[in-house]
Amino acid sequence: MSPPVRPPFADLPLDKNGPPGNAWGLYGKDDELGALNLITPDTVRAAAQEIQTGERVSLDWYLNLPTFPSFGRPPFGWKMENRSHPDGNKRIVNDDHLDMNTQGSSQWDGFRHYGYQQAKRYYGGRSQQDIETSEVIGIDRVAKSGGITARGVILDYPRYLERHGKEQVNALSDNHISADVLKDMLKETGVETRAGDLLLLRTGFTRDYEALGSEDREALSSKPPTFLGVQSSRAVAQWIWESGFVAVAGDAPSFEMSPLVGAHNQRGGIWKGETWEDDMQGGGLLHQWLLGGWGLMIGEMWDLESLCEKATELKRATCFVSSVPLKVPGGVASPPNAVAIF
Repeated sequence: MSPPVRPPFADLPLDKNGPPGNAWGLYGKDDELGALNLITPDTVRAAAQEIQTGERVSLDWYLNLPTFPSFGRPPFGWKMENRSHPDGNKRIVNDDHLDMNTQGSSQWDGFRHYGYQQAKRYYGGRSQQDIETSEVIGIDRVAKSGGITARGVILDYPRYLERHGKEQVNALSDNHISADVLKDMLKETGVETRAGDLLLLRTGFTRDYEALGSEDREALSSKPPTFLGVQSSRAVAQWIWESGFVAVAGDAPSFEMSPLVGAHNQRGGIWKGETWEDDMQGGGLLHQWLLGGWGLMIGEMWDLESLCEKATELKRATCFVSSVPLKVPGGVASPPNAVAIF
């Protein structure tokens, strides 16, 4: 049985007793996969047609990058352990131990990561208590379902600016990409989106970050986060919904412009007069609507540099993407373990 199609954006919220923009109940009362329900055998077979040359590109940044994570998260830790014999002699056998915050580098934000701040509800209406006392909507549900296997639609913002003779934007600044620009970028690719697609958006963050020295990286982590991302607006949310994306992923630390909370999404800002204004006071419109409202995963700090180089070389704007998160029971987030195949 095929999943239901998305209703018009104007029909949201579907659960009229729930918070603004929610699509709760679209895939059933107890659903734990959200938009990933749109990944079906038919969409996977169609996405597999993107494999033409067989060239592969890893989409994960190194786990120890950024060197000094923002948002107060700890850095990645790793050590190798030699499995010595009980008599004390070293053997040619090693294990390794990882110490990591799953939000510290390339990641998928799962549905437990961010909910509606005013309503205090996660995807499907789950409460914080539901999250803390069960494994409901854990990242393991995504892994068990087979992960994310989809057609990737590639949008390259730095090259878009270059083509139009516009000044490059430093991705370590609080600038945004509007819905109109996103639409224009997509139009230039000639790609018609379809239900089941995955958006891959390059802002240039990993490029700009890797150009920093160690001292500048450390200084960056101690400042309020200011990063280029998509505009935190209803127009962007509507474009994502109507494009049929099952997930979105970018190279920026928060996908939408950071800081998540500021004049751009506070009362009196761009939300003035909207019926859903009050729910935005916690910031992160897209985090709330996508993760909490639609069950639409957000990928952050993906390494899209080589992907966009290969796409430019091949004159392609689509590829096949396979990503299987870690099967952590009740997990909040995960490295994507993602690969693009052209």
